Amino acid sequence: MCKDCLTLHVDNFDPDSFVWILERLDFPYVPSEWNAIRDKEFAKKGRRMNGKDVIGKYLSKMRLNQFKKYRYADSAAAC
Repeated sequence: MCKDCLTLHVDNFDPDSFVWILERLDFPYVPSEWNAIRDKEFAKKGRRMNGKDVIGKYLSKMRLNQFKKYRYADSAAAC
Protein backbone atom coordinates (compact mmCIF):
# COMPACT_ATOMS: atom_id res chain seq x y z
CA MET A 1 0.00 0.00 0.00
CA CYS A 2 1.40 3.43 -0.89
CA LYS A 3 1.88 6.17 1.69
CA ASP A 4 -0.91 8.30 0.19
CA CYS A 5 -3.44 5.47 0.46
CA LEU A 6 -2.25 4.49 3.91
CA THR A 7 -2.64 7.99 5.32
CA LEU A 8 -5.74 9.05 3.40
CA HIS A 9 -8.10 8.66 6.36
CA VAL A 10 -5.71 9.57 9.17
CA ASP A 11 -7.08 12.17 11.55
CA ASN A 12 -4.10 13.41 13.54
CA PHE A 13 -6.38 14.23 16.49
CA ASP A 14 -8.02 10.76 16.64
CA PRO A 15 -5.70 7.92 17.71
CA ASP A 16 -8.15 5.30 16.42
CA SER A 17 -7.43 6.48 12.89
CA PHE A 18 -3.64 5.93 13.02
CA VAL A 19 -2.75 3.53 15.87
CA TRP A 20 -3.49 0.55 13.63
CA ILE A 21 -0.75 1.78 11.26
CA LEU A 22 1.74 1.94 14.12
CA GLU A 23 0.73 -1.55 15.18
CA ARG A 24 1.23 -2.94 11.67
CA LEU A 25 4.61 -1.23 11.35
CA ASP A 26 5.50 -2.29 14.91
CA PHE A 27 6.29 1.20 16.19
CA PRO A 28 5.38 2.23 19.74
CA TYR A 29 2.59 4.74 20.31
CA VAL A 30 3.83 7.48 22.65
CA PRO A 31 0.97 9.99 22.93
CA SER A 32 3.11 12.81 24.29
CA GLU A 33 5.51 12.57 21.33
CA TRP A 34 2.68 12.27 18.80
CA ASN A 35 0.88 15.28 20.30
CA ALA A 36 4.02 17.43 20.34
CA ILE A 37 4.67 16.75 16.64
CA ARG A 38 0.98 17.23 15.79
CA ASP A 39 0.74 20.54 17.65
CA LYS A 40 3.88 21.85 15.99
CA GLU A 41 2.58 20.91 12.53
CA PHE A 42 -0.84 22.38 13.30
CA ALA A 43 0.75 25.67 14.39
CA LYS A 44 2.67 25.73 11.12
CA LYS A 45 -0.04 24.58 8.67
CA GLY A 46 -3.37 24.93 10.45
CA ARG A 47 -6.27 23.17 8.76
CA ARG A 48 -4.09 22.39 5.71
CA MET A 49 -2.37 19.70 7.79
CA ASN A 50 -3.02 16.22 6.40
CA GLY A 51 -2.44 12.64 7.52
CA LYS A 52 1.08 12.45 6.09
CA ASP A 53 2.37 15.52 7.91
CA VAL A 54 2.59 13.97 11.36
CA ILE A 55 3.07 10.25 10.79
CA GLY A 56 6.25 10.67 8.75
CA LYS A 57 7.91 12.85 11.36
CA TYR A 58 6.67 10.57 14.14
CA LEU A 59 8.13 7.45 12.51
CA SER A 60 11.44 9.26 12.03
CA LYS A 61 11.49 10.23 15.70
CA MET A 62 10.74 6.67 16.78
CA ARG A 63 13.90 5.55 14.96
CA LEU A 64 16.05 7.65 17.32
CA ASN A 65 18.16 5.77 19.88
CA GLN A 66 15.89 6.59 22.81
CA PHE A 67 12.89 4.90 21.15
CA LYS A 68 14.23 2.35 18.65
CA LYS A 69 14.41 -0.47 21.22
CA TYR A 70 10.62 -0.28 21.67
CA ARG A 71 7.96 -2.05 19.62
CA TYR A 72 4.20 -1.60 19.49
CA ALA A 73 3.71 -4.02 22.39
CA ASP A 74 5.91 -1.72 24.49
CA SER A 75 3.80 1.38 23.87
CA ALA A 76 2.98 1.91 27.54
CA ALA A 77 6.61 1.38 28.59
CA ALA A 78 7.89 3.93 26.07
CA CYS A 79 5.83 6.75 27.61
